Formats: sequence, structure tokens, C-alpha cells
Amino acid sequence: MDIGVPRERKTDESRVAMCPDQAAILKTKGHNVFVETCAGVKSGFSDDHYSQAGAKVVSASDIYSTCRLIVKVKCPLESEYEFYSPEHVLFTYLHFDENIKPANIMRIVNRGLTAIAYEWVREGTHLPLLEPMSELTGAVFARKAMALLMEHKGHLGGSYIPAWQGATAMVIGAGHIGANAINVFIQNKFKIIVVDKHPDTLAGRLSKYIPSMSIAAGNLELIEFDENDTARSCGRIRELLSKTDIVICAAVRRQTLPKDVCPYIITSDDLQLMSPNSVMCDATACDKDLIESCVSSESLTHTYVENNVVHYNCDHIPALVPHTSTRILTSATFPYVQMLAEGAEDAFAQSASLAGAVMCRGGVVTHEYCARKKGLDFTPLTSTVSSVGMYPQLQGAAHA
Repeated sequence: MDIGVPRERKTDESRVAMCPDQAAILKTKGHNVFVETCAGVKSGFSDDHYSQAGAKVVSASDIYSTCRLIVKVKCPLESEYEFYSPEHVLFTYLHFDENIKPANIMRIVNRGLTAIAYEWVREGTHLPLLEPMSELTGAVFARKAMALLMEHKGHLGGSYIPAWQGATAMVIGAGHIGANAINVFIQNKFKIIVVDKHPDTLAGRLSKYIPSMSIAAGNLELIEFDENDTARSCGRIRELLSKTDIVICAAVRRQTLPKDVCPYIITSDDLQLMSPNSVMCDATACDKDLIESCVSSESLTHTYVENNVVHYNCDHIPALVPHTSTRILTSATFPYVQMLAEGAEDAFAQSASLAGAVMCRGGVVTHEYCARKKGLDFTPLTSTVSSVGMYPQLQGAAHA
């Protein structure tokens, strides 16, 4: 297989989809790896590193004209759509179910390529290519929010000697993102308010990242968000905003919380309850979802102020630590890259996890959830694969 690793062109995206040592492994298995010039520089990998690993360092046009399997980090930009053809198999984060417009989804789909989304690869109840970046996202957002608090409010935040009073951080949602943000705040001796739907399981979720919860003793307050009484839950959050220095939203709206029941957990007007130069972050990359004032940005540095509150909502914050995030991401994706290198249909036959992550193939949308969410026509993956009877694991995979 000829495998291509393009340079990421998204604003401030500094990660790369393959490390040199992984290129060397593919080379030993008879595959050819083509890496675009300077693709890994920001992650700490020079063109020489790839050349020494046996990869060929080439231009972008050479990658798309030569390679069948394209491995990226982020969804192609509009300027990149034309590079793809029905011969291509793309493996990357696609996020068709998030902010990308349906018209742009169809522009990608109509290129005829097979596109597989990292974020929809599922192993049992786990999303092994999404969870590591979510964990990193929580930690980096907390660190960034602390830096913004110092810059704009002049508050060190953490309590490092007894004379310094720690700041207060509110974390909404304690999944992979939220739990890691909480961990950073605990380690820095913040006072922490956790808003979560399932308080009975919170300790178990946090224990994965925080070995001893005793270090948070007296500094952690839990607010249960009751979807059956959103007015009371949101009212309790509003009561606490006046003493909150940082808010990080790490939760996304589910079908159980429609907008007509709860338009927002925190409204733009609620920001007036916070002291000036406090910090508001939405770590989910969902625009105006649970926090009315939060709109995502591609920039790693962009902030804006609304009602005297500083906002930071980068939609790919792992790029702020590219070497760390590239190593973590590629260690998770590489086993699947190896399967795809042996041929897409064989990979789908071996792995229902990969098959369930196919977003489009042959000019049609093959992922039912994304199709329904975006109001697009859906065609099962089984209808697009030749000799599907040979691949029993594909049956129903498109519905995963």
C-alpha cells in the first residue's frame, strides 16, 4: 500500500498523523510511506527523521496522486476537497456530526472517497481514538485557563503556600475531558465546583485519574444537574458564579436535554454575575450549545470578552502541545492504520470497529447517526462493499 501523510493546514494545527518510527514499521512490512515536506516539524520530527525511517518526503500533490491511504489528523479544509477521488481511503478526525455544514459534508462525500472517522472507532463501550485526546484536552484547557486567569485577572489561581487563597473553578461534566480538568485543578489546590448528572458515579470516574481523592478534601463541591428540574439546577449554578473564577464546560447536549426545555445552562446575561476578567471556556468545540456565549475557534491563541468575562474556546487545543499529543494520538491510531494498509475491505472484515466508523463511501453517507443529525440521506455500508457476504462483521456495523 502507498500511504500518504499530508501536512495539516487547519489554522494552528501542529500535529502530524504518523511518527517516523511508525513509518519504519510500515516500511518493513512492504508498504511505502510518503510524508509531505515539513509535515512533522512542529511536532518535533524533521524531514530527515522520516527519510531515515525509510519514508519518502514529497509534495502534497505527489501524495494525493500516488497514495491510496491518506492518514491525517483533522478533517480536510475546503481548499483540500478537490485533492480526493474515489480511489482514496481517508483516515482522520472528521466530526461530521458537529459544526461542519451539511453542504460541506456533501462536497466531501461527492468526491467518492472512503472516509473513516477516528472519533467513531468503537471498541465495546470505549472510543479508543477519541478518549486519549479528550483526556489531554481536559488537562490542557485547565492549564490554559489558569494562564488566562493570571494574565487577565492577576490571580495566580493555585494555592501553593498557606498564605495564598486558591481560586475557584467550575467544571461542567466529568467525563474524560472534565475529569482531567478537575485533576489539574486538584493538583493545584483550587476550590472546585463540579456540575454533573450522575453524582453517584463521580468518585469512580475521577479515581481513574486521581489516585487519592483525599487531596481534594474540603475543596470540592458537587452540584447535581437534574434534567427533570433544570430550573433548579441552573439556578444553583447561577448562585455560585459570583465566586467562580474559571468555568470549563466539558459536557455536550444530549437528546435528553432539548433546547426547548433548557436553552442554556449558562446564558450570556449570567456572565454579569461573574467578577470582571474571570475566564469562560467550552472544551467541546460545540458552538452555543450549553453555554450561550461560547463559540469555538481554530486559533490556539484567540480570546474574546463578553460581559467582562474572558472567553477561550479553541476547537483543537491538543495542538498546543504537539509533540505530546502526536505521540498519544498516533500510538492509538497506528494499529488501525496497519489494518487499513492491508486493504480497506479486508480491514472492515477484520474489524467491526473500523467498519462502524466509515462516514462515506462511493458518493453516499454511510453513517446513520451523522446522516440523521445533519438531515442527509443514509446508505448502509453493506450496500457499498463488494461481496458483502464474505464479511459478516459488516452486518449492522454502519449503525454503530
